[in-house]
Amino acid sequence: MKLRIRKLGMNSFIAVILVAANLFTWGRLLSASVEPYIVEPLCDPEIVELLAYIHSGEHSGEMWEITLTELEAEQTITWYLQRYPQIPFAHPHVEITPEDVGGGGDATIAGLRVHVGTKTRITLKDGLPQIKILELSLPVPGPIRQALETEIQRQLRRADSLPVRFTEAIWRAGEVTVRGYIR
Repeated sequence: MKLRIRKLGMNSFIAVILVAANLFTWGRLLSASVEPYIVEPLCDPEIVELLAYIHSGEHSGEMWEITLTELEAEQTITWYLQRYPQIPFAHPHVEITPEDVGGGGDATIAGLRVHVGTKTRITLKDGLPQIKILELSLPVPGPIRQALETEIQRQLRRADSLPVRFTEAIWRAGEVTVRGYIR
């Protein structure tokens, strides 16, 4: 009888340790969320003009150029995300440097809102953006992080269906100028 009590005590001790570790992990995850960075959902006027021209059908390979500041990029991304509520991302923040593009926002993963941050390098290949993720900060377990990275890359491959191709991107501190042509 003593052995059974001792064994039950050890199992209870292990269960308490596992529950405490789980609560600690969830506490860190939930406390890592930050106040959302909110910008007005506005599509940049240059993008509105380009989209209208593309939809008019009156084009045939014309060149285009758009310059966006960090704020204009954030507003346009917010506008786009509001049009597609099935995308589990909100409150984008963008930081543009000559070397990389950083940013973050709130992602909904498994029903939880978590703040994510990233640093990427964007290059052009065959008229399409190629994005290399340099850093990705996610307060989630490895398998969920890997699944999210895979989904980001899958979504980026959809750029092939865009009605434009990119010929040049000039990255400066706080803004980017992109040039291309309409297909």
